[in-house]
Amino acid sequence: MAWGVNSVLNMGVRALFASQASIQTTGNNISNVDTPGYTRRYVVLEEATGLDAYPGRVGEGVLAKEVQRYFDKFIEKNYLGKLGTSSRYTTEYNQLRNVENLFNEANVSGTSAAIAEFFDAWNTLAQNPSSQAARTALLGKASVLVDEINNTDRALRELEEQMNSMIREEVDKANLLMKEIAALNKEISAAYLVGRINPNDLLDARDAKVRALGEIIDVTVDDKGPGHYNVSMANGYTLVQDTIPFSLEFKGMQAENNLTTTSPYKSVNPQNNIHFGGSDNYEYTVEIIDTDPPTTPPGSGGTVGGGARFRVSIDGGKTWIKDENGNDRIFNANEEDQAVRVGELDIWFDPGDLNAGDRFLIWPKPDVYWVKPTSNPINISTQIYSDGTDNSLRITGGSLGGLLECRDYDLAEYRDRLDALARGLTWEVNRIHSQGAGLNPMTYALGTYVVGNEAVPLGSPEARFTWSDKLQAGNMTFAVYGPDGKLLTDYSGLNVLAQAGGNFDPAVHSLQDAVTAINASTIHIKDELTGEISATYNPFFAQIVNGKLEISMNTGQNPNGGALPAGCSFAMTADTTGLAAALGINTFFEGYNADTFAVRGELSVNTNLINAGRLNGAGEINSGDNITASEIAALATKQVSIGTYWVHPTTQSISDYYAHLVTKVGTDTQSSKFVAASETAMATDLYNRQLEISGVNLDEEMANLIKFQASYKAAAKLITTADEMLQTLLSLKE
Repeated sequence: MAWGVNSVLNMGVRALFASQASIQTTGNNISNVDTPGYTRRYVVLEEATGLDAYPGRVGEGVLAKEVQRYFDKFIEKNYLGKLGTSSRYTTEYNQLRNVENLFNEANVSGTSAAIAEFFDAWNTLAQNPSSQAARTALLGKASVLVDEINNTDRALRELEEQMNSMIREEVDKANLLMKEIAALNKEISAAYLVGRINPNDLLDARDAKVRALGEIIDVTVDDKGPGHYNVSMANGYTLVQDTIPFSLEFKGMQAENNLTTTSPYKSVNPQNNIHFGGSDNYEYTVEIIDTDPPTTPPGSGGTVGGGARFRVSIDGGKTWIKDENGNDRIFNANEEDQAVRVGELDIWFDPGDLNAGDRFLIWPKPDVYWVKPTSNPINISTQIYSDGTDNSLRITGGSLGGLLECRDYDLAEYRDRLDALARGLTWEVNRIHSQGAGLNPMTYALGTYVVGNEAVPLGSPEARFTWSDKLQAGNMTFAVYGPDGKLLTDYSGLNVLAQAGGNFDPAVHSLQDAVTAINASTIHIKDELTGEISATYNPFFAQIVNGKLEISMNTGQNPNGGALPAGCSFAMTADTTGLAAALGINTFFEGYNADTFAVRGELSVNTNLINAGRLNGAGEINSGDNITASEIAALATKQVSIGTYWVHPTTQSISDYYAHLVTKVGTDTQSSKFVAASETAMATDLYNRQLEISGVNLDEEMANLIKFQASYKAAAKLITTADEMLQTLLSLKE
């Protein structure tokens, strides 16, 4: 087409449209200056294709090609990464502040004071062992201590439940956002026209949704243009694939196989061959090891219940729990009737043959799972290794990461340590108290601790017994008194476990063995004149009641016979096995953790059962004896061994152990605060850098408005000029 007046007119029209589009876009920027998530826009102007004519190629003006956003994808990618990390540690810090309030010992009288007052009460009792007032006061101080520990544990569990609710809410939010992002992808793909139409409002909406998702879980974006926009976790698990949303699920306890490729166990139940009872905050990795001695061929893990063994890790197999000698703790892989106690769980297997290296995963708590339509859900809950690093295949950022870390690592450790405190107090006090004597002998004793399997050695994991690790080889001796209160046994007492080979061995003897030995124990009464045995008695009747040991005076129930006269009684003289304390016979406390920690119920009914003294050399109960009370009072400063199941015990006083727990909570809170502040500062810096590019600056927009207004006037002037030129040409006809 030859250029001419019409070409000038068209050029003016295009310039007018370009200026109008720029004014429209600038006005839109100004209008949305306070709109969250809005990105500044501009009109892409390009020169129209020129015309070849005399005197050469002549320009055809400007074209308003498309409206684009000021948006830096590289900065956004980095911002999303820091946003997830910032959200994780900010969430963790906010939760830890709540925990810190529970351990505030600075402004209120808390557990530390209750521990000190408890031991002071024993010291007061030691000064006047027969005082009923001192005994009542002791029970009062003990109740305060119990309440402090119970209430702290209850508050921690309530926080845990609160976090579970928050996790569930965050999962629901994430699922909704994934659906909305997928729907926006579909709209954007339909509206987009290459080089012409950019649905900027939809792009802004999608970016806002992705940022909201990034605050919940760590995300990364792969933007290949309209119709090909994917959102994934940092570990690669897809959250949104173009227009297809994936989902997360928050569900309860699970177990899963992770067998070797050649494992014969796959034929038993490909999905799940391991079972468990109980709950815990830790994830268990169970690995089958070779039999001892190794089987032939090497690598065979043996048969369930027939030599198969396993070890356990709580950090995904990076480290394995150790015994006191630093060796891996090894457990037998048994069926349900021989289930073994590991930490807080009872574990057993379906029958079958195993390979060394077969692994089983146990999640004894609610966790977050990534759901893929074509396979089983995959656990993606945050996992932290023993060296403090994250498992990169799990959630590593966002509020979910912070909640899961606080619940499964911070809160779990604090509860473990509080449990260890309660266990330490219980064991140390009961170990002394169980060998002491109250103001009167006993006629009956019922243990407070349950043995899960009565027929296996009490020191084995198969016994499923709270105090298995505390038992030692030795004997347990009782003094027996006649109806007149006179001693019927030697002053050293009757070894009631003599029938168990002379000594009780926790690696050999079961609770049933102990019952049999107690029932078989005998005392011989000699004639004072002739010195000959005039009577033989089986003084005790022992039995197992709901997994607990019950001991009473034999008034005819003992299957061995030898019934005692009515009115006989007994008292403890010594126990080198720890069996009495472990079973809850003649103890002060009951329970096995912070939740179940309590004063033994009978003591509140009968304070005479509080043991302040110990039998003297003549087997007598002296109301003025204070040996037991003094020994328990000395626990206030005595160095004892306290530790959790997963952490090697340390030697320190009970008060120091609790003080260390309080310090740990404070240190963790401040550490998370520091990291949260640091990561938030970096995220804010990236956000501000993006804002510098995409944010609306009113001064700049007003300047642009003036510029485009002038351009519009100039374009209008160009049209006027073209019109005048056309009129001039038309006038030539006249």
